[in-house]
Amino acid sequence: MNKSRLDAGVGASLRNKRMNRFFSMTKVTGREPGRSVQKSNRPGLTGVGVCLGLSAGLMLSSCKPLTERMEIKESRQISEHAIMPKAEATSAERFFDTQPPPPPPAENPLAWITPEGWAEAPAGSGGGMRLIDLRFGPNQEGECYLSIMPGQAGGLAANVNRWRTQMGLTPYTDAELAALPKKTFVGRDATFVAFDGDFKGVGAESAATGYRMLGLVQEAPEFTLFVKLTGPKDLVVKNEAAFDQFASSISLKR
Repeated sequence: MNKSRLDAGVGASLRNKRMNRFFSMTKVTGREPGRSVQKSNRPGLTGVGVCLGLSAGLMLSSCKPLTERMEIKESRQISEHAIMPKAEATSAERFFDTQPPPPPPAENPLAWITPEGWAEAPAGSGGGMRLIDLRFGPNQEGECYLSIMPGQAGGLAANVNRWRTQMGLTPYTDAELAALPKKTFVGRDATFVAFDGDFKGVGAESAATGYRMLGLVQEAPEFTLFVKLTGPKDLVVKNEAAFDQFASSISLKR
């Protein structure tokens, strides 16, 4: 064998070894030897993804439509203690998703006699602080109500002068407050007031002229009671006796 043929054979053998090595490394690493690889940000299939895909495929392939019908041949008696099913019940009724009924309104702890010609005001017309709310007059323009507040509710001076401000009057001095008359109310002395002026109630845009106000304030350690009457002066004067009758009739229910 000459030298040229020997060199050619050795060269071919070396090339074959290099090629085999190249392909073997390419299968293992996925890249050519000696070449750097830039990491891709594109998501690829991981072992978990492959498993999930196979599981989903198996589940879908196993979902076949039912080809047989099953006849129900047994039944049982519903217990007498169980809630009987309701035909055509709504979803809320079947799953007990209904709202409970509102609680009944609290019973008024007070008793009183409504004067002749007076009437109870419509529910909710005077606010939640009024335990008694009455109207009188040809157009129900006169009102008289009883309210209660916890504790001293600011004190006698603050409440009486608040009423005077509503009538467009200046506040009383301490001496004028001390000189106010007393009346018996629910078994105790209460301070009595009577004012004439232009009445502007809470939330009113303008004052009503020519009004008169009567009021009682009874202070107790636990709460303060108020009775307040307002209306056109002539109407109030005609109902002053009815105011006294109403106030004296108020008592706690036994």
